[in-house]
Amino acid sequence: MGKTYSSLLKYQVLAGAFAILINLLFADVIYEFRFWILGLVILIIGMPHGALDHIIAFKAYKVPKNSKTQWIFYLSYLGVIVLYGIFWIFFPLLSFAFFLMMTLYHFGQADAERFSFSGISKSILLYSRGLTVVGLILFGSDPYYSSSIIEEVTGFSLVNNVFAFIGPGYLTLFFVLLYPLCYLAIIAIKEPQLVTSWFTLDAVIVSLIFSLCEPIFAFSVYFGVWHAFNHSKTMMEFISQYGQETSFIWFYKNTFLYSIISYAGLGILYFILEAFGNQELLVALLFILISVLTLPHMFVVEKMYENFYSTE
Repeated sequence: MGKTYSSLLKYQVLAGAFAILINLLFADVIYEFRFWILGLVILIIGMPHGALDHIIAFKAYKVPKNSKTQWIFYLSYLGVIVLYGIFWIFFPLLSFAFFLMMTLYHFGQADAERFSFSGISKSILLYSRGLTVVGLILFGSDPYYSSSIIEEVTGFSLVNNVFAFIGPGYLTLFFVLLYPLCYLAIIAIKEPQLVTSWFTLDAVIVSLIFSLCEPIFAFSVYFGVWHAFNHSKTMMEFISQYGQETSFIWFYKNTFLYSIISYAGLGILYFILEAFGNQELLVALLFILISVLTLPHMFVVEKMYENFYSTE
């Protein structure tokens, strides 16, 4: 049933249900500590899950690892980050739109790998999953907060330009239903026995997390428990095809240095913005940082998926 570790899905679903319960029972506590939770997720799994690219790339692109190719990789990787960062400075709204498209594809791709489908069926699952996650990040439990973040960095107001024509409640409902309905339609045709499975509960619970929980907390739960964890397992499985024994101890050992560099950047950003006391700007710049780090990561990951199991 796909390349990721589907047997772990039930634990993700249970973790999601627990997160919803905790948020409903202790909403004030979650709100108070939401940024600490996000920071912890980024620290533990968020940054490390993207720090395997220096190993994945050489295997995915099938090039020997030597001094020359390493220099090419690092300069290319940093070049993409710098160019996208510059693009953010001059074209923030276009950069944000590109980030949304990139994110929905990346999240949907990682989640759709659990299924053995191909062609149009897999594309529907990939894009509907990605659209649901990204749509609910924007229009989930607190769309006005999301609008303030977007306006802070792009100057574009969802309140004035979108909510004036269609109420955020309708947008929330659309994205809540999008993936579950697409999933059920595909499953009913392809593998009807999965209608009563953890995959169905997963389709529902992710939508509920974003629509019922505080938005920063909701993103933290999904990003840590689903995306980053699944993605890390997939990358380690890919590497193991080449004779390398992998584990999470191996994972953290090989991502430590690159994660530390990212943590340092985050720390500097946090203390600078904390001095100005602008919370919306802090969140906005955090997501910009995530976006510029994600773009080169996506190039590596795309090639990895293309070559997955090619050694068998």
